[in-house]
Amino acid sequence: MVITLNWILLMNLRYFLIIILLVICATSAYGQWDPQISQYWRVKTFFNPAFAGETENIQMTGLYRMQWLGVENAPKTLIISGDMPFKFLGRVHGVGLLMMNESIGLYSNSQMAGQYAYKKKFKKNTLNIGAQIGLTRIGFDADGIKDVWTDENDEAKPTMSEQASVFDANIGVSWIAPNYYAGISVTHIMEPSYELNETYSSFINRAYYLTAGYNIQLRNPLIELQPSVLVKSDVVFTQFDFTGRIVYNKMFNGGISWRKDDGFVFLLGIKYKGFDAGYAYDLSNSGMSSGTSGSHELFVRYSMPIKLNKTQRNSHKSIRLL
Repeated sequence: MVITLNWILLMNLRYFLIIILLVICATSAYGQWDPQISQYWRVKTFFNPAFAGETENIQMTGLYRMQWLGVENAPKTLIISGDMPFKFLGRVHGVGLLMMNESIGLYSNSQMAGQYAYKKKFKKNTLNIGAQIGLTRIGFDADGIKDVWTDENDEAKPTMSEQASVFDANIGVSWIAPNYYAGISVTHIMEPSYELNETYSSFINRAYYLTAGYNIQLRNPLIELQPSVLVKSDVVFTQFDFTGRIVYNKMFNGGISWRKDDGFVFLLGIKYKGFDAGYAYDLSNSGMSSGTSGSHELFVRYSMPIKLNKTQRNSHKSIRLL
């Protein structure tokens, strides 16, 4: 029996992912800095820069999330990203730009970052190593505190809005095959610290992500099954999403996710030509369920093919998982 280098790399990667998954799943809940995202497979570059330039397209993506509808000052998140492959010195690389803004009560968190991914081909598979560096801005709105702070003479009452800016960085590795993908990443690797005033300081805790997905072609050529998983951990606490989606005629899709210690997510989507749109509704069964009617998440992406080789057309299609 002849064992190819590609097969050895694939098996080693699978064993590595299994070990990481077991380590991460040793704990049960996740205290996160990064916002909750239900359609995680659509914005993989948000968690892992190694997915930048994953397809042979220029991709522009937008995602807006309204969490815990009905709860005052609940989190709202906006993510805008773009990525594309490019060719340099005879090798294909990936590059991306990410912008995020999140508001939670009197606090805000915004981020702007650039991404780069080094790509190494192994026949039909690609190993990607990515890095991200950017600026994170944390803000506190003291004007909004007057509604809950009744003692105007209290010296502990914040009187001024505060802002702080820190540099942040992420790294990641991904393996992309025609019918599946897998990736591991570490965000906030430097655990940057910040101060909002003379008395309050904190830091952004490091987090670890594992994501993977598979495309299963059923006997009916119009129907595909796409299971996926996202695991996120800060080593102390862990949370994971398991998702199953059905795609019909490569255009319509729907499915459901189960999020540990939180509840279920119901999914709908449509893909037509260069446009891809999706909607997610989170139905929580946690302690928040009594005060909210759920969370809503909207996604839209436009993809435009590019020619990396000027002398010929692109010979490979984007994998169906995207």
